[in-house]
Amino acid sequence: MGDDYEMRLIKWAQKYNGYARLASEPEHLWDVVRPMYEVFRADGCIPEWAGVDLLRGWAFYLVRSHRFSGAWAPIQEVSPEFTAILDAIRRHPGARKSDLPPAPGGE
Repeated sequence: MGDDYEMRLIKWAQKYNGYARLASEPEHLWDVVRPMYEVFRADGCIPEWAGVDLLRGWAFYLVRSHRFSGAWAPIQEVSPEFTAILDAIRRHPGARKSDLPPAPGGE
């Protein structure tokens, strides 16, 4: 994934303010997204029960964590679930056009 595309994904994820929409503090937001992370860690899949707001909040949380940890490596290397979250949002029947992450190549 190119640096430009990664930056577009990061900017997209930051547009969803998980602190305002799901939990007011990073540790509380982690409490909200942790069950999805645990499912992903156990079987490598995003849970089917995850709604669009939870998925957007998880992407937001990962981007914020990545930034505050120094962002030394691409987010997909640090958090492999990030790409799976993007795919889950794209496939989610409840996702609106405004929820969708940018497509590769600026499509």
